[in-house]
Amino acid sequence: MKRLIYLIPFFLTPLALGDDPKDAKLIVKPDAFQTLVNPQCSHCKDEAKRRSAELRDEDRVLCWTRGYSDGGAIPMRFFLSPYRVISDSYGVFVYDPDAGYARGYAPSYNFRFHGWRNGVMVMKHKDGTLYSCLTGLAIDGPKKGTRLKVIPTLMSDWGFWLQHYPHAVAYHMFDKYKPVDLPKTPNEDSRKSRGQSDSRLADDKMVLGVWTGKTARAYPLDETVARHAFIEDKIDGRTCYVVWEPKTKSASAYLPEAAPPRKYHGPTPNADGEAPPDKEPEAPKKTVTLHLDGKNPAAPLVDKETGSRWDIAGRAVEGELKGWTLTWLDSTQVKWFAWAGEYPETTIYGK
Repeated sequence: MKRLIYLIPFFLTPLALGDDPKDAKLIVKPDAFQTLVNPQCSHCKDEAKRRSAELRDEDRVLCWTRGYSDGGAIPMRFFLSPYRVISDSYGVFVYDPDAGYARGYAPSYNFRFHGWRNGVMVMKHKDGTLYSCLTGLAIDGPKKGTRLKVIPTLMSDWGFWLQHYPHAVAYHMFDKYKPVDLPKTPNEDSRKSRGQSDSRLADDKMVLGVWTGKTARAYPLDETVARHAFIEDKIDGRTCYVVWEPKTKSASAYLPEAAPPRKYHGPTPNADGEAPPDKEPEAPKKTVTLHLDGKNPAAPLVDKETGSRWDIAGRAVEGELKGWTLTWLDSTQVKWFAWAGEYPETTIYGK
């Protein structure tokens, strides 16, 4: 794929456009970060050799966990920290360090970084629609009220992902991609756009935010998810599992159903720069009942039905169902202020 970098035009003064019920402002500053469009791709095992002197095992990566080549991994210091938005045929990937999350949406070349609203990054589609980078909800423009299709992602470490998914997709790490340390101080424009705090938790408390399409729930990471490592819960009357991988401090959520292995085609963008996902196969899903088993820390979950073992990516790595995948539930690790600001009706697990 060809690599293009777009530099967004410069605005001299941030714009505050309207308030929502929590007094959040939209601060428009598209010049703050370039957008990386359609970078060339490779595989994790190849890029590990190319930049072996600079890539570290503990480097944080955003992983997409389904699709061609079992998904892929994006080293954040090299790509998401400097660019914040990547518009690609594998997905639209965003990183918002002030709100503490990174995630992905359906493939497109047509999104650009735009600014902040409610302390959360905003991106703009070429048709003028503005979207929350956290929720994928269109907040203004021609498609206001619609929501982007989210793709399964989670946070992990480069060393862990390389060991378990060496053939996963990675971006070709040309020398021009220089590592940029993850920010340690707040961006003032992001901070100024924040609305009223939700006092149920501390603003910077990290949670796993889960959205079912109807209901939002927050699972505090340190005292709840990390302490239990595995939570069985019910949302909208349906069972769900929240899983924690302690080595990489990764959390994700799944439904208790698994799909058989399938082949994914490489992305084929159309003339509008959109890459429609492969059509879902008709194969029936299997209900699985999971429990935590500490015998294999890299794949700590076992299903009662077959004894197969599952990892944090929701993939069976041993047993009768090897290669099957759990149904991912829209979930992201994020700071409480951002989650509660975007989902003010969210509940908190355990409260």
